[in-house]
Amino acid sequence: QKRLMEKPDKVKDTALMKLANSYYFIADYENAAKVYEILYQRAEEKPGFDVPPEYNFRYGQSLRAIGEEDLAKEKLAEYLSESAANAVVQTTRVYEIQDLREYFSKLKDSINLNHFSDFAPAFYKEGLIFSSDRDTGNLHRYRHSGTNKDFLDLYQFEYDEDSVQVISKLNFIGNGINPREAETTSIKVDESTVTLSSDGNTMYFTASNFKDGELVKDQDNIVRLKIFKAVLEPEGWRIADDSWYKNQNGDKAFNSDGYSFANPALSPDDSRLYFTSDMPGSKGLSDIFMIAVDENGIRGKIDNLGDRVNTEFRESFPFVSKDGKLYYSSDRLGGEGRLDVYSVDLNANGMVASVSENLGKLVNSEYDDFTFIYDSEKQYGFFASNRPRPNDSGRKNAKDFSDDNIYAFTAECLNPKTLTGIVYDKSTLLPLAGTTINIISDDNEIIASTFTNEEGAYSVSIDRNKNNFVRATREGYTPAEEYLEINPCELRMVDFYIETDCVDYGTDLAKLLGLDPTIFFDFDKSEIKDDYKDELDIVVAAMELYPSLKIQVNSHTDSRGPNSYNQPLSERRAKATVDYIASKGIDINRLKYKGYGETQLVNECADGVRCSAAKHQKNRRSEFLILCEEGENCCY
Repeated sequence: QKRLMEKPDKVKDTALMKLANSYYFIADYENAAKVYEILYQRAEEKPGFDVPPEYNFRYGQSLRAIGEEDLAKEKLAEYLSESAANAVVQTTRVYEIQDLREYFSKLKDSINLNHFSDFAPAFYKEGLIFSSDRDTGNLHRYRHSGTNKDFLDLYQFEYDEDSVQVISKLNFIGNGINPREAETTSIKVDESTVTLSSDGNTMYFTASNFKDGELVKDQDNIVRLKIFKAVLEPEGWRIADDSWYKNQNGDKAFNSDGYSFANPALSPDDSRLYFTSDMPGSKGLSDIFMIAVDENGIRGKIDNLGDRVNTEFRESFPFVSKDGKLYYSSDRLGGEGRLDVYSVDLNANGMVASVSENLGKLVNSEYDDFTFIYDSEKQYGFFASNRPRPNDSGRKNAKDFSDDNIYAFTAECLNPKTLTGIVYDKSTLLPLAGTTINIISDDNEIIASTFTNEEGAYSVSIDRNKNNFVRATREGYTPAEEYLEINPCELRMVDFYIETDCVDYGTDLAKLLGLDPTIFFDFDKSEIKDDYKDELDIVVAAMELYPSLKIQVNSHTDSRGPNSYNQPLSERRAKATVDYIASKGIDINRLKYKGYGETQLVNECADGVRCSAAKHQKNRRSEFLILCEEGENCCY
């Protein structure tokens, strides 16, 4: 390899590029930097030879690894300039979160009252519907015996014609299951999470199980939560009877009295209802489920959203945005605090299509963060949290939990850590399933990995606040990669078109490497000439870089002398070549040899034909044929 570095002019362009990349991808950065340097020197001196943009990146990373920081920065800057011009990395701009304190102050004293809980916001007209245990001044107040808190009611927040904030309790009218009819008795129920149809005329909400003026208890004497349906009429919200879920078309398990059903969330087209339950089949304390729904009620069976959402812990408070993402809260391990908000993509059937991702500190805190909603078109949203209220001096300890409060935010990097893309075969343009995708740090450490799916697509988490690069590798293909600069608010999409690293069975390695196969032996000799051992060193280097590469050395003579002499001469030459390669550390089991004498001449210089010495030398040659299963491509 030393002689190779000293005489790089003997190696053709494509072979030198492969050699540089091979060193780079086995993390031999010192040799990689040397060969990349040779490549760039050649590009300056040789008209028409251009080094691809990604080589600047690999050269820069190699230089960084060996401590050449200044030149590394220069090469990386050149790469970024060229890749930006070629639009290699696609980005989608979203907006950064605003200061929660600023928006909290706008809601304070209207929605967020001191000493009361306000949570579960739902978009309604130009305002919100939310749940609160606030004191409304009603003489007939009913409190929870354990907490001494008022029962939860639903309220509407809106602006009047003078742009004044107005809060009003929702007016329910009923048919015997109306929770409000219980205000004339000693019975009261909680009303909380709400979802509304796209036209705003149908509501599903959570309330204590209540029917015919009485609380409904299960066999353990527990009042479970149930999902109620209400339809808007001129006089108010009329609560529907239970026929909407007790019909012949829907799953009989839905809203059963023995389990809780809560936190309804409609899909944007109103065709699916997501909800939380501890019903049989749940993976944890509560799971998120989905069932089809139309104007007549539920249809079909209940579907659990599966392992990419539900865990052994508590998943709850689903919300589906207009762009097809499901947001929900979970207290699973690994979050920022207690309940954290997560997001996941949904497919056309309403089921999970990606890995769940924690929204991070943009939204989540060390406290409970939940009932998250987001308008993906207008790019703003709300969520509730029991984190300490901004400028709340009434708490004795900064770690104390506050009452639930609603926070507003403008659109931001709601899914900032996701890198997506598709890997294609560059020749066929077909997607490549099972391709390895690695996220690699500036220090060349693999920090995340995944594989492409059946459609060749991948989705992997990245740290958007650090420089990373993404590499696609697949057996039989040349690895490809792209550099990802720090950018807090860009969703990255990187597609790869990777080239096959395969050759046909019997391809001559010497030709691939640009070697002259006619120079190894003098006339009538079988000893390798010292001046040309560096040519064989290039073959050795290739076999070191591709550990599964096997070759057969075929040696040929010219026609001078009898064939009975030339045949063993060619065999001695082939063996001498193999012995030399093996002496450099290549396993002899990877090497075969054969002598052909003068049986395979490449020109007219057979016995009895007068030819120049130069023509005879063309027949005095060696071949290095690549071996694998005959008839198949050889891939390394």
